[in-house]
Amino acid sequence: MSIRIQQLFLLLGIALLPVLLSGWQSLRQIDAMASAIATSTRAAELEREQHYMREKVADIGTSLRLISAATERFLDQQARLLVQALETPPPSQAAEIILSRELAEHPGTVDDRRFERRAKAGESRWVRVNYEGPAYLLADSACSAGNCEDSLQKLETAAPQLKQIYESSEQFSLWHYAGLENGVSMVYPAHGDYPTDYDPRQRPWYRSAQTRGAPGWVPLTIDASTGQPVITATAPLLAADGRFLGATAIDLPLRQLLTFHSSAAPWLNVARLALLNRQEDGEIRVIAMKEPMDISSDWRSEGQTLRLTGVPQPRIEQAEKLKRGESLLIDDVTIANTPYIVAITALNNTSTNWLALLSPHSATEAAVAAAVAVVEAERQQTLRNYAVGAALLIVVVVLLALYFSRRVTAPLIRMSETAEELATGKLGSRTGVKRRDEIGTLSSSIDRMADSIEQLQLEQEKAYRDMIMSLHRALEKKDAYTAGHSGRVTRTALKLGQRIGLDEKTLEILRFGALTHDLGKIGIADAILNKPAELDDAEYKIMQQHPTFSRTIMKPLIRFAEYAEIAGSHHEHWDGSGYPDGLKGEEIHLLARIVAIADAWDSMVGDRIYRKGMPVTKALEILDREKDDGQFDPTLIREFVVMMREEHRA
Repeated sequence: MSIRIQQLFLLLGIALLPVLLSGWQSLRQIDAMASAIATSTRAAELEREQHYMREKVADIGTSLRLISAATERFLDQQARLLVQALETPPPSQAAEIILSRELAEHPGTVDDRRFERRAKAGESRWVRVNYEGPAYLLADSACSAGNCEDSLQKLETAAPQLKQIYESSEQFSLWHYAGLENGVSMVYPAHGDYPTDYDPRQRPWYRSAQTRGAPGWVPLTIDASTGQPVITATAPLLAADGRFLGATAIDLPLRQLLTFHSSAAPWLNVARLALLNRQEDGEIRVIAMKEPMDISSDWRSEGQTLRLTGVPQPRIEQAEKLKRGESLLIDDVTIANTPYIVAITALNNTSTNWLALLSPHSATEAAVAAAVAVVEAERQQTLRNYAVGAALLIVVVVLLALYFSRRVTAPLIRMSETAEELATGKLGSRTGVKRRDEIGTLSSSIDRMADSIEQLQLEQEKAYRDMIMSLHRALEKKDAYTAGHSGRVTRTALKLGQRIGLDEKTLEILRFGALTHDLGKIGIADAILNKPAELDDAEYKIMQQHPTFSRTIMKPLIRFAEYAEIAGSHHEHWDGSGYPDGLKGEEIHLLARIVAIADAWDSMVGDRIYRKGMPVTKALEILDREKDDGQFDPTLIREFVVMMREEHRA
């Protein structure tokens, strides 16, 4: 790094250090404040949300217990009313009976906008309801004993009282049912939308009453008419002698349960509602989810079953022990990769169904983010203030540094550049600084040192070149062919170099580089070097290492890097197919390209231990034919062929 840059950095450091330390301390305090605010806000928001969820689920549980108790009372009245009607002879004058399938044609039927239903295609429509009386349904096997009309007339006598029971429970109940053993059934309020194969005797509420022989509750189901989740209270219809006459039931929809206290929808800031069900394998899963504003829509549109993950086993055991209306808070539950706070209330006493309120952790994090955003805004403003101050300081310091560098450091920079040039081999470089102060004294010392270095370097290079020549003579004694070959290659290369106009200095480098281009062969075993036959593949690969050996030997000649280039690259090809580095085109040093041609020429016309050299005319024909095949520089090889033809008159 230059003195000028060091001076600039020094001045910047002195000027900016107090600013940076002060800014760092301020930002650190703001970050600590943001962290503390985030922690406290998160804890407060989590506690608030948990408290809210406990409140809401407790309210639902209370509503559920109250409504369940009321539903059981109404169900008992309904069962006694229906048994009395069934054990009383039918009226002498038959009443008008409305069958469910005919309901759409009945003049009293309306599209009740309380009971929206969505078809599979997504369109909305409304269930047609008649509040004047019940609708009747006949199963496929109904009336096999021939008493169908009697059953219908008996049930019709109970219609006025059944209507009164419904009107008393209308704010929380949905449908009131009765089904008889002969397949006759009724529903109040009257409505259609029943499938053609509907048979009450196969419904869970009927079979539950038949099995128990006593009132009870059916687990959560989705009502076929409205798509709403309901729990159903059911009771058997028992004659005085204990005979099972049929069953009756009342649907309790969750929609009414959730809005029982207030029509203002007190659940709107709860993120989601979900129905949970215990599967046959014991696992609790989500069978439907809804946004609070969407609780009246068709729950059957939520078809996927989602897995709850992260619920501790003790919490699962607690949930399974809940009775109807009892509630439990479960934190850190994951549903579909989203973490929630979950509050549940049991919908039955057998702990197979639960209603859950879900609050995503993201709601808490949003409150945290809002609190932290205030601190972050202050942090950004502080950062901007310090950045502006630091920028102004940098401008002032840079201007001062430029001024002082011209006045003070320019001579030092020149001395530094001189030292760099000396280090890279430019031994003739001098500072040229003439001053009568400490800087001038230092400059003179550098120049004297440069004189000494240049003299020492010249002596070292002479000694190393002498050593290289000694190695070359040793190679000549080791390999007689190399002795003659190197001399011939040198003469040929110098001729080509002179022909293309190289100056004397470059020709001297070419001469020494060509003479020693095969010096690396001194590292090749004699058995390979002097083999009286062509080399096999393994031996040839070893022989291919000699350019690398040559380059390594030449490398210490810092000022004459061309020697190493010639030695290391004289087997590279113009098209990149040569060795050892696969160089191509002008990536190969010019002198190495000249030596490559001279080396190939001597290999063609010179004698080897295992063969005689070819005639010059034949060699020229080969070179002329292969001048564009990619081995040689196209320009140099053409010049060489012309030169050889002129010399040998071929």
